[in-house]
Amino acid sequence: MGYTFAGDDLELLKSFIEEATEYIEGLEKELLKLESNDENSELVNDIFRRVHSIKGLSSFLSFVCITKLSHHIEFALDSIRKKKTAVRSELIDCLLESIDLLGSFIYSINEQLKDTDSMNGHNEIEIILANEDKLENVINNIQNILDKKDDDSSHTSFNQHISMAEDSETNNKQEQSGQQGGETSSEESGDNQPDVDILNSEEFKKKLASGFKEQFVVEATEHIERIEGDLLVKLDKSGDDYDTINDLFRCIHSIKGGTGIINSTLQSTSPISPVVKNVSIVTHSFENILAAFRDKKLVFNKHMVSLGYEVVDYLKACVDAVNNNQYVDIPIQDLIGRINRSLDIDQGPENNVVRENTYIEEVKPKDLGQKSTVLQSIRVGQDKLDKMMNTIAELITTKNSFMHVSKRLNIEYNIPELAKEVKEIGFAINRISDELQNTIMSVRMVEVRNVFQKMPRIIRDISQSTGKKINLIMEGEDTEIDKTIIEQISDPLVHIIRNAADHGIEDTETRRIKGKSDIGTINLRAYNRNKHVFIEVEDDGKGIDSTELKQKAIDKGFIKSAEAENMSRSQLLNLIFLPGFSTAKKVTEVSGRGVGMDIVKSNISKINGLIHIESEVDKGTKMIIQLPLTLAVSRGLLVEVMKENYIIPIENIVETVKINISNIHEYNKKYFTHLRGEVVGVEWLSRIFMLDNDCNRKGSLEDEVNSVVISNGVEKVAVIVDKLKNEQEFVVKTLSDCLASIPGISGSTLLGNGQVVLILNPTDIIRMADKSI
Repeated sequence: MGYTFAGDDLELLKSFIEEATEYIEGLEKELLKLESNDENSELVNDIFRRVHSIKGLSSFLSFVCITKLSHHIEFALDSIRKKKTAVRSELIDCLLESIDLLGSFIYSINEQLKDTDSMNGHNEIEIILANEDKLENVINNIQNILDKKDDDSSHTSFNQHISMAEDSETNNKQEQSGQQGGETSSEESGDNQPDVDILNSEEFKKKLASGFKEQFVVEATEHIERIEGDLLVKLDKSGDDYDTINDLFRCIHSIKGGTGIINSTLQSTSPISPVVKNVSIVTHSFENILAAFRDKKLVFNKHMVSLGYEVVDYLKACVDAVNNNQYVDIPIQDLIGRINRSLDIDQGPENNVVRENTYIEEVKPKDLGQKSTVLQSIRVGQDKLDKMMNTIAELITTKNSFMHVSKRLNIEYNIPELAKEVKEIGFAINRISDELQNTIMSVRMVEVRNVFQKMPRIIRDISQSTGKKINLIMEGEDTEIDKTIIEQISDPLVHIIRNAADHGIEDTETRRIKGKSDIGTINLRAYNRNKHVFIEVEDDGKGIDSTELKQKAIDKGFIKSAEAENMSRSQLLNLIFLPGFSTAKKVTEVSGRGVGMDIVKSNISKINGLIHIESEVDKGTKMIIQLPLTLAVSRGLLVEVMKENYIIPIENIVETVKINISNIHEYNKKYFTHLRGEVVGVEWLSRIFMLDNDCNRKGSLEDEVNSVVISNGVEKVAVIVDKLKNEQEFVVKTLSDCLASIPGISGSTLLGNGQVVLILNPTDIIRMADKSI
């Protein structure tokens, strides 16, 4: 079925897409929460309001399919809310399917609108919804699930309810357009007409005001976050992006519309009534300015971007006050003045706009200390933070020059007094640079919560497709890590979670035979330790059999039998990271194709991370990921080999130790030694990099050699170097083009004396040192 609109309706359709997308984005997450917490009435109400808003918007534009589907979803939610239907997995499955179809309708409209930007008011727009043929099947699924525990009378009531609602939506389009602003529809009230006395009661009015207040806070927060995190950032880069200016206008307009609805339900004595009115005044003033910029094609310059952030900060403070139901005295006069003067300042008096706005006279604050901190924040783009971080990183490198100059003054020029003075200045610069580094690091930190929130849906989908019962427990979601790292850890973590659910957790019958609980458990936790962030994925499944891994690796030709016999259990477990290696008995939609874990290790290594496996048969498996707090600045040990300097990252160093040459033994052209009762492989860094291929090392060495024991989380290797110099901070500069693929090297950096040195990749070094270890 097609829907035809006039060209003048283009902006209206875009506004519908924008608002409907915002409403539907959080529905999936909230439905998953509802499945595990079906007693949360506020959660049900929030889902209901989102769907009801979509229904109101679609009915105004005569999108019959969207209106019909959202109405059936709404009825199912209302049945849950009134305790007529219990929350069951099959019901949540059906609702998720319905939400997916609803999203496909909205996405279909959006895709068709992308090619209509150049249309004028004389053209027509025809919209054809994708997947419309699935509508009746999805609606029937909803009805069948609701009817399972309902008697015949309630089934009749359901059909009558749907029929009456659809007739009402067809004949009363104008009335329903008002409902999209938040008015309570007849469907929400049930089948019976409420008593007039109840509608006029104070209790009913309070509940109504509370509901609209909550909806206003949620919707306003969503618009503010979009303005702050997306629209103003775009306009800061491109001031003539009029589509973005128009999007900004619609967000501000939506917030203003919300104030009108909530204000109509508030009593004059309400503490938040003046705050809501001031929000309306600010948004109206800023809306006028945005309309002028949009219509007159004015450039949204840096001054306007800054003004936009001021408006955002003001709105955030006001919305927070509304949410807490507290009056907050936030000065409005200066902000309104800056808004009204903005066109005069930037474009000249000829572009001045109407300034008929008035503002509410503020009551003197009761707590000046509290109010003074409300707007103490500014917003900057990610690129500016990255540039600042790089500048501070260069400062950290430069500070090392002071120590170098001090040493030269003392030794080469014999001026100890001046050398001491330079060193003291160097210490002061070191302290300042450390403070700057810590400050900018705290700004770049984000919570791992954003990555963790993807996992419940993944676990649930696997549980439904495999028939397993799996419980996901998440801990440490507030653990912070650098934004750059969090963006790159998402995909590897998804792979690990999927493998834990598909490979690790057994089916229900197998778990019963083993004496385990029917429900498998996967723990996903994050925590800080020693300037690192650790993420663990632990399951109580079947574990990994190292003997089975060894045999499969031999059968597939990954290793030889002789090599396998000399491998430790931890080394055998690490075979799962080999490309193409898989323990799955059969290929499924989830896993079993032999891809994934090698990519996991590769991606983690790219961000200087480590992954370690602990597993016990029939007890479970734990994957431990160790990540640096940041990639920009790190610490390392400077070593010298064949008169060349290299840096070894400090996080991979276990210890530095002098080894007596008599304690280094050779077997099959491989070297090893005993360190505190443990056999550790030994290799010369000069041989690894082919600087010196002399294999008969023992005859040319002194009694003791300098070694750095490095680890990748599983294996240890003692790397022999000529000199151990000093530990220092360094800035990682990635190598480009063909240099980036050199094994054993992860980047380069500058020393205080200007010398360029290479940074070693310990994981590659261990593999290159002795592949048979």
